[in-house]
Amino acid sequence: MLRTVFVGLLSFTIVSSLLLLIGYLFEIKLFMFSFYEETSTGFEAGGSVIPFILGLICSYFIGNYYQKRQHSN
Repeated sequence: MLRTVFVGLLSFTIVSSLLLLIGYLFEIKLFMFSFYEETSTGFEAGGSVIPFILGLICSYFIGNYYQKRQHSN
């Protein structure tokens, strides 16, 4: 169980990081996430959360695949 969680968390981190890296390297705003600071209102976050959503979806499928593979062995 703990390994399945670790595999899911690791896959989320890798997929999200790769998508963010692609967004910044090729300047694709769909995959970029950044903070914009405002002086009067504190701070404002801007950008896309799509890399994180895709990372969650991939980690779900990878975690399920890993768990099924462990049970079959």
